[in-house]
Formats: sequence, C-alpha cells, structure tokens
Amino acid sequence: MNSGKYKNNPAVLLEEGKTIMASSDESKYLFRVFAVNMVLAGFPASKIGTMAGVSKVAITRWVKSVDEKGFESLRTKNNTGRPSKLTEKQEKAIDTALQSNPNDYGFKVWDGPSLAEYIKNTFEITLSVRQCQRLFHKLGISRIRLQTFPSKGYEETPERKEFKKIDDIKVNDSLTLVYQDEVHFQIQTTITTGWFKKGSKPRIKSYPGRLKVSYSGFVIPQTGELFTSKPDKFNYETTIASIREFLASHPISEGKKYAIVMDNAPWHKKAIRLIATERQEEYADIYDKVEFVKLPPYSPDFNPIEQVWRITRRENTHNVFFPDLSTLQATVDSAFEFWNKPNTQLASLCSF
Repeated sequence: MNSGKYKNNPAVLLEEGKTIMASSDESKYLFRVFAVNMVLAGFPASKIGTMAGVSKVAITRWVKSVDEKGFESLRTKNNTGRPSKLTEKQEKAIDTALQSNPNDYGFKVWDGPSLAEYIKNTFEITLSVRQCQRLFHKLGISRIRLQTFPSKGYEETPERKEFKKIDDIKVNDSLTLVYQDEVHFQIQTTITTGWFKKGSKPRIKSYPGRLKVSYSGFVIPQTGELFTSKPDKFNYETTIASIREFLASHPISEGKKYAIVMDNAPWHKKAIRLIATERQEEYADIYDKVEFVKLPPYSPDFNPIEQVWRITRRENTHNVFFPDLSTLQATVDSAFEFWNKPNTQLASLCSF
C-alpha cells in the first residue's frame, strides 16, 4: 500500500477501523455479515481476515454458521456469566432442604452461613455467604414474617364440620345471620411494618399506660352493617345489654328471627343459658327474636367479625400514637361509623 496517497498513516487508520468494528455488538454483527458476503462473492477468507484483523478460521466459521443457521447466528450471544457450580439436581435438593425444618439438617435457622455449610457438607462445593444469599432468591425463597394462629383449633373436628352447615341458615328466609364478638383497643402504640426510606430508622411515641376502649360488635353479612356498643366490661349482663341494644337499633320483622353466632366465652355461655335454655321470663324480649349459634371451640377463623377488627387496627390504630383515651375512641368510632349502614366492603368480607 502506497502511504503517499493518504494524509494519515494507513496502518493507523486500519487499526482505528478495527476498533470501530469491535466497539459494539451491532457493529460486530454488521462486520461479520460483510465479511461473509465478501467470501460468498469470491474473495479469499485469508485476505479478508488480514484486512480486518481476524483469523481465516474465524471467517470460515462465520460462513459455515450462516450456511447452517442463517445470518442471525452471527450476532453476539449474551454472556450468561460464570457457570453455576451446582447442577440442577443439586439445586432441587437444596430447595427441598430449605423448605424443611433446619433442625433436621443440624442447623438452628436457614441463612447464608448455614446454607454454605450445608452445601459444603452435602456436595463438597464451597460457596460464599453472598453466593448462598443469591441462591435463596434464585430458588424463590425470601424472608417472610410468620403468621401465628391458635395452637388449638383449625383441625377438622366434628364440631367444625357441623358448623359448616350454617349455610342452611343463610338460605332460610325466616332467619337473618349475625356474627357477634367483643374487642379491646389498647392505647399503647401497636407496631406493624410500613414503607419507609431505605436506611431510615422510623420511631413513634407510645403511651405509657394500659388504658383501653372496649366494644361489643354485631355484623350482618347479608348487608355489611356493623353495630357496636361500648360495655365497661365483658360479662353476661353486658352481653345481654348489648344484644338488646342491637335489637333496638335493628328491629326484626314479624315472624322472623336473628341467628346470632357467638363464641364460647364464659359470659356468652351464661347469657345463652339464661335466655335460650332456661327461657327466663325477664329475657322474653330476646328469645322471641333470637336464636343462638355457638362457634366450635378454638375457631375464630369461622367468625368474620374478626376481620373487621383486623382491618380497623391496620387502617386506623397501628403505627399511630394516641395521647389520650378519648382520641383513640374517637378514631375507632369514626372507623365504625362508615360501616353503620349497608356497605359492600363488609358484605363481601363477611360473606365467606
């Protein structure tokens, strides 16, 4: 090549051109297509390789690839990173172990260090703690807060199976189903998770005393209506009083009754005995309008009003500081007021 025909050194320009051709995946692809086209047009692969700074073998391989798989095969394949040290079978075994009790494998908890030790002992493969943490995510395993439930109940006992026949009440035109329960709202600040800026340390005041406000609630799943009274304490007398308040606020039509579902609290049992079993005359205004349905023992999951208390706490009292009892009561009253009339939210929530 006669360098006198160029303003710049052709060797320098050639190197710059080679750099441009290798600067991006797209330019590499276009260069490979051009090189293959040159060979297909009859130019020697060795000459093209010399000009482009690649070997004859590489160009010949490109031509073969195009012939067998098409031009798309010349594109740069994404780098998938370093190959995993674990086989698919080993990862499945690890996944099974992580979903089991760590005590079965000699560990107290599953975490990065314990997983690294398990893999080393089982497969003789050494992974760092950080690699093990990535493996947790790869296997779809995350840190999730456990949810507690009563140690008794939730099993399919005869009582629970029998209670499921409550569907018969739902279709009985002469009965209107009602769920009842009591609840305390503590003035002490109750804490739950929330969304905060990463790295921040959110804090909230907490009232030092143990004051509380108490409610007796009745929910009608058919309409979503919630009625609450505020007894000073929970006993059979306040239970009977709250039932009378409910009946006064929600008069039942002639010839119909309420089927009130109650749990097995001692004061409920006594109230039911006095009203429904002994049918004492002083409670005639109640037993003429009410039939009682007892929840199976240890079965709060069968009482949908529990969800009302849960939502009230989540949306109104958790992570909130109340300086005095009146403020707490006003907050809860305001939440309940929204549900005093027929509404779709509780009708849907309490009709499971």
